Amino acid sequence: METISLAVSLMLFAFIWYITLVYPPAHRILRNKKTYNLFLYFSILSPILSIIAYNNGMLQNRKETSFLSLYFLIFLIMYKYFDNYILKKNGRNLYFKIKYNTVWNDEESDKTTSIEEWFQISLTILPLLLCYFLKYIILDIIIKIYF
Repeated sequence: METISLAVSLMLFAFIWYITLVYPPAHRILRNKKTYNLFLYFSILSPILSIIAYNNGMLQNRKETSFLSLYFLIFLIMYKYFDNYILKKNGRNLYFKIKYNTVWNDEESDKTTSIEEWFQISLTILPLLLCYFLKYIILDIIIKIYF
């Protein structure tokens, strides 16, 4: 169970980095409500698997990696918030900019505003920082003090 939880977390981690940095137009699949809900259910299931697989006998790095399962859930919540913000402000969905690739041409990427670029960077980094912060609070403070 521990290996399954780790594999799911790493797969979701790779998915997020793929749609924010490697091929940003791939985020369009999240605009479909059915697909978004499917990913949301999957992202809720991932931390549940990590909680079930957690035990005190685990190696420390496996305990820390189990918090990576929250990354996709936080990403989806932030994505929906940012998308709704851009929808209200600009009357269109959130666009991601293709920064580092000259291979793909995308019309949406050319219309990206600076706030959307900040949202794209935030969606890549902030969920990871929040996962680390939660890991620090739970593993390093609460469990060490009370258990």
